[in-house]
Amino acid sequence: MSLNNELVTYAMEYPPSMEKVQSLEEARDQFVTRFPLDSLGNMKVEEYASINSKDTFIYWLERKGILAGIGGGNSSKFGIYHARDGHYYKGYGNNKELLEGDLLQEEFSKLKDFIVDAIQLAKEDRIEEISSNKIMWDMVLIKILEIYVPDKFLDICSRTVLIPIAEDIGLDREIFLRDTSSVRINAEILKVLKQQKPFNSWDVFAIGTFLWNKYQVDKKTAYWVMGYTYSTLGSQLHDFLDKSVVGTDFLSDIDFTDSLDLTLEELENKIDALASEDKAKKTLKAFFRMRQGDYVALKSTYVKNGKSVLKISAIGVIAKDPVEGYVHDSQLGHTLSVEWLNQIEVEHVGFGYMRRTIVKATKDSEISAIFGSVAKNASIDSLKDSKVSNTTPLPFCDRNRIMYGPPGTGKTYHVVDAALSILDPARYEELKELNDRKKMKDAFRQYINKGQLIFTTFHQSYAYEDFIEGLKSDKHGGFAPEDGVFKRAAIEALYYGLDLNPTKEEQRDTYPLKKDKVMRALQANDVFHFEHAERVVVVIDEINRGNISKIFGELITLLEEDKRLHEDNETLVTLPYSRERFVLPPNLYIVGTMNTADRSIALLDTALRRRFSFKEILPDPEVLSNILSEIQLDEMLAKMNQRIEVLYDRDHTIGHAFFIHVQNLDDLIHVFHNKILPLLQEYFYDDWEKIGLILGGIGRGENDAFIIYEQTIPLNDLFRSGSSLTSMTIKKEYRIKKTITEADLRAIYE
Repeated sequence: MSLNNELVTYAMEYPPSMEKVQSLEEARDQFVTRFPLDSLGNMKVEEYASINSKDTFIYWLERKGILAGIGGGNSSKFGIYHARDGHYYKGYGNNKELLEGDLLQEEFSKLKDFIVDAIQLAKEDRIEEISSNKIMWDMVLIKILEIYVPDKFLDICSRTVLIPIAEDIGLDREIFLRDTSSVRINAEILKVLKQQKPFNSWDVFAIGTFLWNKYQVDKKTAYWVMGYTYSTLGSQLHDFLDKSVVGTDFLSDIDFTDSLDLTLEELENKIDALASEDKAKKTLKAFFRMRQGDYVALKSTYVKNGKSVLKISAIGVIAKDPVEGYVHDSQLGHTLSVEWLNQIEVEHVGFGYMRRTIVKATKDSEISAIFGSVAKNASIDSLKDSKVSNTTPLPFCDRNRIMYGPPGTGKTYHVVDAALSILDPARYEELKELNDRKKMKDAFRQYINKGQLIFTTFHQSYAYEDFIEGLKSDKHGGFAPEDGVFKRAAIEALYYGLDLNPTKEEQRDTYPLKKDKVMRALQANDVFHFEHAERVVVVIDEINRGNISKIFGELITLLEEDKRLHEDNETLVTLPYSRERFVLPPNLYIVGTMNTADRSIALLDTALRRRFSFKEILPDPEVLSNILSEIQLDEMLAKMNQRIEVLYDRDHTIGHAFFIHVQNLDDLIHVFHNKILPLLQEYFYDDWEKIGLILGGIGRGENDAFIIYEQTIPLNDLFRSGSSLTSMTIKKEYRIKKTITEADLRAIYE
């Protein structure tokens, strides 16, 4: 297998530091000295996982800074863990199971046997036989194996880093990466590299260090601005500083300690159920999103000399993730431990719009002004790794899905997430937790280039001949059938199911060759293998704008979950133009987007509705918070949409994406003139009274602080006396201000 020339060139120009390599080897030796291989089988559970000691197997793995990091996720990644309530558990969330007595000893024996067996299999070069069986996460197992079998594994535990490396060296042409464990991918990468120059002369730790430096995906540091005044107790600034914590008193009577093993989504759902006030929900959700290494500034806001002011009293770094650093304090409520970097009071004029209890600073100008040189110079360990979930097939009903919502809610934006979660769930989950949008889009483009992700858009002229197949000119005076977008995608997906181990030549097959093999297999009733086949996703934008019956034709039947290949009611059809046999494979997915302002979901073809699952994407005003100092965009959008729901319906609300690129007041005014006002005119058919209500009211004249104002026209001045119109004397007209001001915009929500 030949290597990527760019990778080889980079390796020649930027070899790793041998000092760094030596330090890794020394750290590994320290671990093996403390936990010799022959002692693992006799290890006690307290020695493995006790939270009362900093000399346990788990503590050394994660906290001693030995080899690659495995931070993030939750404690269930170690198989068995010791919780702060003093009990041992396995699993998390709804799968969390208490272990005690004989059951604890039995489960721990299984875990030790698994670790020892995996090490032995690796030593015997039988790595493909190692299976985690959900006992522990792959990244933890990789770290154990690279410690005890260092010649077989790279010092990289993150799947998000391993996958791009494997693709760059062509490993994806040898094995199906999506369904291959990170353990095996790691070992296979090393095997390939050790056979090529210059890596064949490098130490294993040198190779791992080089690859990490080139491909690493660091966790993005977040910057939080947090209030310290409680609703009943007043200022807690001194307590926060003295106890080295930050905290909040919303739902202070509830201890969330036992809920921290939930996923973030499950925890936030619990907060929604417990909190009645929107302010409490937003504050607690933001609080539990804080992570080790994030910066936090203690703030207060007020008006001084007519200008909004943000006063910062201290800046620090979150010391531990909530799963480890959360403490329910009898006085302060919910707290997280913090390492304070400075306690200098600074006033920032113009940032007083950060009024919420906890605000995430996202703009460069905010971060630079508030955190300044502290953020650049502080010594904070990055969390390089995150949770790697086990790859499991998606439920069949989710193979056809539609994301619907009003215009501007980010439906196309969410297509990236939906497609990646289908094509490589493990990689998607890790990138999602790392919050690295650029890496997500890079992965998205890779799948487009590989032909596993196909885009099309429905419109009024779109037809069966474009989507499935039709007759096109053969350039010789006749007509020949030509495959459409969806049929080609189905052929590609069927091709992936033909052979579990395609040769390099087959990987380069053109579409006609692939189709020929698929058609011969269908004709011969050959068995397809889809258990580990690559997946193909067809994204249909504006799916509701096309004539579904006309576009899908007989294939609407094949979309049903039991009609696909190898299902109970597998159905093959003969296509009308080519007379070819055709069937939909189980590894073909459809993701559609639908604008509800064009057509309500209730009006969709019933046949389509029952074959798809639907996910509503609603406006999210919260993403607009703190964009402008002059205008509270989130409050403005929320208020406008509440009025639209009352005067029209939820399908015609305004999405946050209309405002997402607004940088200043002029941008906002431009958006209103060119997008929001024309949209409202279309929604309400020029009913200016309703439009005025949406925008906060109607002024009696152009000088009133409203975007819409009344103008009276004296008819006597326009028409000759004696006209029937002169008896009316006055006519009211509604006008849009040519020059919208800050006060006009504030009137929408204040």
